[in-house]
Amino acid sequence: MEIKKKLYPLVKQYKYPLILLCVLLLLFIGTWSFFKTDSQTLMAGEQISSLIEKVRNFYQRKPNAWGLNTYSAIQNKIVPQAMLNGRQIKNSFNKDVLLGADILGNTVMPGSKTFAVVYKNLNKKECLALALFPFSDKTLLSIDSINIINTETHSFNWGDENGLPISEKAAEKSCKEVNDILWNIYL
Repeated sequence: MEIKKKLYPLVKQYKYPLILLCVLLLLFIGTWSFFKTDSQTLMAGEQISSLIEKVRNFYQRKPNAWGLNTYSAIQNKIVPQAMLNGRQIKNSFNKDVLLGADILGNTVMPGSKTFAVVYKNLNKKECLALALFPFSDKTLLSIDSINIINTETHSFNWGDENGLPISEKAAEKSCKEVNDILWNIYL
């Protein structure tokens, strides 16, 4: 009770500065969390472009990407060091990344002219951000198709009704609470 009696005059005297301080603190926290998420998304998108470029450079003098999978990409030092976590590849969201022929990261077989980059277990916000990510023209033109996989598979191909680049409406309809995104890339 004594503490209340001592604090009450101070609170009454500094009521408006305290309210202003609380409002500024909330604005700072909100702005910080927005930019933190935005920088993670930007980094995740750049990591996709970097992986695509590094895989394409490694296999440019080979007839195809035969043998490519997550393990071989790590062994051949194709994966940027910042994405390595032991024997796994992690993106800036700290989610698993697979390389290979398909959603499971199976090995690319002889004759295949494409490979897959897969981001696993993305939440809806991450899925939307990456489905709508503004890739450079070079990266965008190397993409054969994009698949958003959750309870259904949503495929986006050049020239289709659900075409590339993915529209905001299509991304909103396709992304659910837990998603995998597969970028199928031309060599």
